[in-house]
Amino acid sequence: MKKNSIIIIYLFFFASLNCQAQNIICFKVDINKAIKCGLFSPQENDTIIIRGSYNGWVGNDFSLEDKDNDGIYEQTFEIKSDSGVTHEFKYLILKSDGKILWEKQPNRQNKPHGCRILKSANNIIDEFDFDNYYLGVIGKEVTFSVEQMQDDFIQFRKTLEEQHCCLYEYTDKQKLDNLFDYQYSLIKKPLNPNEFFKILTPTTAKIGCGHTTVWMPGGYWDLGQNNLFPLQLRFIGDYLVITGNYGDSTMIPEGSILQEINDIPITEIVEEMRVNYSADAFNIHFINAQIERRFSLIYARRFGFADKFKVKYALPGRKTSKTSEVLPASNTSVKSVVFSNFNHPPLKMEIYDDKTAIITIPTFVYYDRVRYFTNFIDSCFTVIKDKSINNLILDLRGNDGGDPFCAAPLFSYLQNKPQPYFSQPYGKYPELENPISLPYNHFTGNLYTIIDGRCFSTNAHFCSLLKYHNIGKFVGTESGATYTCNAGKKGIEKLHHSGIQLYFGRSSFATAVKGMDKSKPIIPDYYVKETYKDLLSRKDVAIEKILNLINN
Repeated sequence: MKKNSIIIIYLFFFASLNCQAQNIICFKVDINKAIKCGLFSPQENDTIIIRGSYNGWVGNDFSLEDKDNDGIYEQTFEIKSDSGVTHEFKYLILKSDGKILWEKQPNRQNKPHGCRILKSANNIIDEFDFDNYYLGVIGKEVTFSVEQMQDDFIQFRKTLEEQHCCLYEYTDKQKLDNLFDYQYSLIKKPLNPNEFFKILTPTTAKIGCGHTTVWMPGGYWDLGQNNLFPLQLRFIGDYLVITGNYGDSTMIPEGSILQEINDIPITEIVEEMRVNYSADAFNIHFINAQIERRFSLIYARRFGFADKFKVKYALPGRKTSKTSEVLPASNTSVKSVVFSNFNHPPLKMEIYDDKTAIITIPTFVYYDRVRYFTNFIDSCFTVIKDKSINNLILDLRGNDGGDPFCAAPLFSYLQNKPQPYFSQPYGKYPELENPISLPYNHFTGNLYTIIDGRCFSTNAHFCSLLKYHNIGKFVGTESGATYTCNAGKKGIEKLHHSGIQLYFGRSSFATAVKGMDKSKPIIPDYYVKETYKDLLSRKDVAIEKILNLINN
C-alpha cells in the first residue's frame, strides 16, 4: 500500500512538469456573405478550414461542416496548448481548384495581421472577413461601397494629421484642409481600386514629401499578375523613349519614341502621373526619374491591367509612326528590375588608364549587410592608395537611398577633416552627430560625383555633405532631393477596407549643413544630359565629360 502511494505521487509530479491544457472549443463561422457573392461554393466542394499558431498555420485537419445548410459552418475541436500560451487563428476558404483564400483582418486591433485570438470557450458565430480583391479570382469586378471608402478616407486623413511630422511644410493647413474636403466629396458612388486610389493621391502629392505615398495592396497586384505594361522607358527631353522590355515581346525596336498607349496620348498619361506623384518639395527631377523607372507599376495603379496593349510609336531616328499590339509582362519580371536596388546589387570598382578609378554605388540599401558594404569601401580606398590613383569618379546614378551606416563610412574617406554626418542624434544613428574619424587611406585627389534625378533620401544626404564642404565636383543632372527628408520613424498604415497602404514619415533627418535651401535640388557643377543621339549610340556622356576634364 505504501509502495503504490509513492508511485502515484511520482507519476502525478512528472505529469505536472509537462502539462498541456486540453481546450474543447466549438468554432462557428457565417459564410453566407461569401456564398452570396460567389466566392464560396458548397456545390463545387469548397471547404472552410481553420489554421493557427497551434498547428503552425499549415494543414487541413481542422475542417468545418454545415450540416443544416444554413451557411454557418461549425465544428468542435480539442486544441492542445501549453499553459499561459495565447494562440491566434484565421478561417480560410479552400477552393476546389486548390486556391486558398485567407481571411483579411478579422481583428484589426491585433496588429500586424489582424488574426483572431483563440479563446477557451469560443462558441460565438464569427463572420468570415474576406478580402474584396478575392472577387477578382472568380472574374467579378472589385468595388468598394461609399461607406467603405469614406471610412478609409477618414482613416487616411486622421493618420496624416496626427502622425506626419511636417504635414504643412510646403502646403499650408488651409489649402490642405480644403483639398482633403474636396477629395472626400468626390466619393459619391461605389468605385474600383484605381478610382479610389486616384482620390487619395492628389493629397499625398501636395504634401511635398517623397516618403509619403500610397501603394496598392498585394491583393490588387494578384488581379493582374501577368498584365503589366511591358516596355522599359527613359525620358530624353520631352520624349519617352523605349529602351527595352520586361516580357518576351521584342517587336518594337529600342530607341523608338512612345506616342500613345491604348489610344491615349503619352503626354496626357505622363502629365496625369506627374501631378499625382509625391516628391520632396515637389522636385520634378525626382518625379520624372520615378515615372521612367516605375512606369509599368504607376500605369497599373492609375489605369489598371490589360490583356494586351495597343502602342503607337515613332521608329528610331525617323518621323514615321507605327502601331503594334504588345503582350503584357508579369508582375515578377517588372518588379525584379524596378526594385533591383532592394536585392543587394553588386558594388563595382574599375581602374581606368592607371590614374583614374570608377566606383559605382547603385544603392545604399544594405541594412542587413553593412559589413559587406564597408569592407568593399575599405578595399577600394586601399587599392586607390596603393596605386597612387589621383582621380576618382563616384557614380551614384539611380541610387535612391538606403542606410546612413553605409553612406557615412564612404563620406569619411572623402572628407578633408573629421565632420559630423547628421545635425542631431537621430534614432539609431546618434553617433553620426559627432565628427566621423578620418581613415588612414582617406582620398586626397580629384573627386567627380555623378548624380541624377533618382538621387534621393540617404544619397541626397550624402551628396549634400559633399556640396556643403566643397568636396570635388558634381557632374550630371539635378538631384531628386537634398539635405533633409521625412524618413524618420517611418509609418505604415493599412486602410481598413481597400487595403491601400499609406506610407509616411514621423520625423525628419537632416545632415550637418547650414544655409542650404531645402526646396532646391543639388545642382551639378557640370550639367550633362543625355541626348537622343547619345542614347542611340549608347554613349555614357557623363563619364566621357569627366575623362575630358581629367585629360585637360
